[in-house]
Amino acid sequence: MSDLFEVSDDEKTEAIVEEKPVEEVEPLEIEEKPKKVKKPRKPLSDERKMQLREQLKIGRLRSLEKRQGKKKQKELVKVKEEDIVKEVEIKKKIKNQEDKEKELEERLTKRIHAKIERENEEKRTRSEIERLRKQVEELTNYKRETIPEVKTEVVIEKPKPKERKQVTFSKFSPYTDPLMMRFGKFRHLGDQQD
Repeated sequence: MSDLFEVSDDEKTEAIVEEKPVEEVEPLEIEEKPKKVKKPRKPLSDERKMQLREQLKIGRLRSLEKRQGKKKQKELVKVKEEDIVKEVEIKKKIKNQEDKEKELEERLTKRIHAKIERENEEKRTRSEIERLRKQVEELTNYKRETIPEVKTEVVIEKPKPKERKQVTFSKFSPYTDPLMMRFGKFRHLGDQQD
């Protein structure tokens, strides 16, 4: 089988090239569609021309009115929007002013109440002070009436020194020891001895 597909060296080197004649290509013709031919109009009569002109005038007037109406509506919408914005701003300003006025009124009422309370408290303290003064005057008057004024003399008495007893001790007495007398059992006797 291998023999079947073997190619000789001569055959390999020779290439078979066939030349074909070149064909000229013709440009394609584009088929144009036939133009439609307008039918000729019938001639208009003078009456029909006048009628069409009148309709045209009426149509133009109506379209003008519509355009002006739409323009007015747009202007009205703009004016309404501006009015709404202005109204909202005015309402905000009014509300702010009302809030400020309410706040001022509250402050004023608080101040007035505080002032009234202070005045009432001052009146109470004054009346209480006057009442206490009257009581003090009554007491002093009552004291003057009931107790006559006596000038008291202050006498300062000087304490007399204690008298000391003389104790006689014998030579053999336990009381003779001075230390025992001062710090020991007999110290109470020592005080008397000194």
